Amino acid sequence: MNTNHHAMNASVPQHLYGYVCRSILTGLDPDQDLNFEPCVIFGVTSIPSRALHFSILCESGAQWARIPLHMLRWNIPSIEKSPEHPLTDLQMWDAHGWDFSVTIYEYLREMGCSYRKRDGSLVPASYWFTLDHTDNGYSQYPPEHKCYHILLLEDGSGQIAAQPNNRIVWKDDSFCKHGHPFDYKVMAPQTWHAELGRNAHDTAFTKD
Repeated sequence: MNTNHHAMNASVPQHLYGYVCRSILTGLDPDQDLNFEPCVIFGVTSIPSRALHFSILCESGAQWARIPLHMLRWNIPSIEKSPEHPLTDLQMWDAHGWDFSVTIYEYLREMGCSYRKRDGSLVPASYWFTLDHTDNGYSQYPPEHKCYHILLLEDGSGQIAAQPNNRIVWKDDSFCKHGHPFDYKVMAPQTWHAELGRNAHDTAFTKD
């Protein structure tokens, strides 16, 4: 899967047949909060300091842009009292900038995982694709960089989440070992360069 650079809008790497809450299509009519209609999710939008939004096509032929993440479902909720996660638990951080790339990592394709909500509870999910911001101060500074793995929740809610690396535990049965300690720390601010001039400024003009 090729990775391309985008500004504000991009096609998702693999479109998804899902559902949209009719509330967002009817001026936030509260009577439509529990009603969904089929749609194709085909685009993603990144606006700084806002949640991720998506572009969809409805069966009526209407095309909508900037549908917020929490108004979409990849599957209709499976049980009457299925969980419904607020936007703040589906996405932990707002978008870092206008510029980004999207890709499907082949190794992670459809892989199962769990992500950790703000209260520490785990939600089972599977992988859809990854969005990673570029050309902004947050993403260029190693301790602040966060990519967004777009996940399809498998807890009966049918919702979609966007989570960074440090909130996801992946399930590769042939490699991952249960009980392995999670004693990791936030990435150090150090950056790494191959050129001598960037690593040893005091010897940049000496003869080797």
